[in-house]
Amino acid sequence: MADPLATVAQLTDRLGRELEQGEESVAEAALADASALVRHYGLPWPVPATAPPVAVGIVLAAAERRVRNPEGYRMEMEGAYQYQLPASAPTGVALTQAEIDLLRELSGRGGLVSVEVQRPVRVDDTWYAPVAGSSEYLPWGAPGDPGAPR
Repeated sequence: MADPLATVAQLTDRLGRELEQGEESVAEAALADASALVRHYGLPWPVPATAPPVAVGIVLAAAERRVRNPEGYRMEMEGAYQYQLPASAPTGVALTQAEIDLLRELSGRGGLVSVEVQRPVRVDDTWYAPVAGSSEYLPWGAPGDPGAPR
């Protein structure tokens, strides 16, 4: 398993407080899980120091969500006090769609691509399909064959 893209010290700085007893193992697991997700949607970044700051920031944001809300609560209420997260807010180390889009853009994945389309050629009532990387054509069904092009 690859090393996390961010450290517990960076996460502690982001939280603005020291981790409590038992939180350090949760933080380490959250950083490992968030790093795996970031690598899945982005690039492998096998050496954490080569990961761009945006990727590290996304790892830290996802890990922070997990450490701040380990149970994944969306709402809490006591007396007149009430706090609620939007239903669209991720819990745990899940990434937001905006974070996924950033990683895809950062890695050059996604977006509009073009694909060359080659059409079969008909000679003497037999269809021939072009073969990739070759100047040869492959016979592709004769008239009446169910697989022949129409």
